[in-house]
Amino acid sequence: MPDWLVKFIAVLIDNAVLLGALAAGLSIIGFFIKPIKNVLFKKEEKPPDNKLIDLLESRLTEQDRNNEFLREQLDQALKALNQQKQSPQIVEAEKQLAEGNTEPAQDVFRKILEKEKAEGPSANQKTAATWRNLGALAYLRDTESALNAYSQAVQLDPENPDGWNMVGRLQIRMGELAAAIDSFNKVQAIGEQTKDKKLEAVALSNLGIVYMTRGDLDKAEEFYNKSLAIEKELGRKEGMASDYGNLGIIYRTRGDLDKAEEFYNKGLAIEKELGRKEGMASEYGNLGIIYMTRGDLDKAEEFYNKSLAIEKELGRKEGMANEYGNLGNVYRTRGDLDKAEEFYNKSLKINKELGRKEGMANQYGNLGIIYRTRGDLDKAEEFYNKALKINKELGRKEGMAINLRNLGILKEKQGKNSEALEYWKESEALFRDLGNQKQADEIRGWIEGLEAGSGE
Repeated sequence: MPDWLVKFIAVLIDNAVLLGALAAGLSIIGFFIKPIKNVLFKKEEKPPDNKLIDLLESRLTEQDRNNEFLREQLDQALKALNQQKQSPQIVEAEKQLAEGNTEPAQDVFRKILEKEKAEGPSANQKTAATWRNLGALAYLRDTESALNAYSQAVQLDPENPDGWNMVGRLQIRMGELAAAIDSFNKVQAIGEQTKDKKLEAVALSNLGIVYMTRGDLDKAEEFYNKSLAIEKELGRKEGMASDYGNLGIIYRTRGDLDKAEEFYNKGLAIEKELGRKEGMASEYGNLGIIYMTRGDLDKAEEFYNKSLAIEKELGRKEGMANEYGNLGNVYRTRGDLDKAEEFYNKSLKINKELGRKEGMANQYGNLGIIYRTRGDLDKAEEFYNKALKINKELGRKEGMAINLRNLGILKEKQGKNSEALEYWKESEALFRDLGNQKQADEIRGWIEGLEAGSGE
């Protein structure tokens, strides 16, 4: 198109009086005024890059990846970034995001906040949205900064459920479980007020996560079942699959492997139907744990490798870390300690990169078992105590119970029976709180045997 025509059309677009005067003569030009204006004056909006969202999500824990609100938050943050006027800073931010570095994009949103704050209360909802964008990116790297961002968002826009939902998830991360319950109760209340059943189901499922973390399995099961009932009513298969998986974890923790397997298979069937590879990977891993617990190592390894292949394909580091740890368990049980240690260290390295404390605690505990089996009891105790410290920080009763059990075994080997009894009694109480009577009864047998032998 000639330059003179482009300039002429631009003048027409920006001059309403002239447009009115020349309306009769613009029937042909009007056909292409709008698209030309879009090209000349407006940055083209691109849809968020799903691969980029997947890359960012690879930094998340399994439970966080099942959080629909977080994916929506990342989606909104990328859209908001894309809508900014093109500049070297925006180009660099988008480039860094593609490499997994969120900091330059966070800087963009910080500058936007400075401008919006100057607008005062009239811009509260807009400013809250910017805080949520900042929080979604910070969530991937810095829990404290993310919680601060979402806390600012809910103060400015307290009726927005996305903000409260994310505050609750971050409070779980930081072990602030009572505060998380309050946050999810707000989400549930907003869902009831707005008659948003999906929102209610998400809040109930999140409350289940809080109570499962606390070790209150009966309460967790109650919330998961309430969530599942709503998801079935709505026909939301993705939500149903998530609840089935969580219920499987409940029964596995209790030691009811048949019931756990039933729930995992229900979840897996839905994930396959939906073509959700990340969900399939999670359920394959869970089924591997079932077979591992039953002692079927070949079947366990088969499921773990299925899961690992998908996690590698998706680039999901946290999932890869989980499966490396699980494969380490297989090789340790077979007696191949060097291979087991190799897998545990692979897992530990990734968990450290991600700052994922739960995963670090698991692998410290596993490495403790390796060194105990080799007879290096001092090194084993060092790793057990590292694991126990983290699990106490997180309030993870199951992890604490396992670490205390293993420390008791170690102390018995050292001939320090009174210390062994102390550790085992704490462990037994935690396993009973978790509803795992089988494990608690086994430890009770150890306690009674040691007391009888030592005359205590």
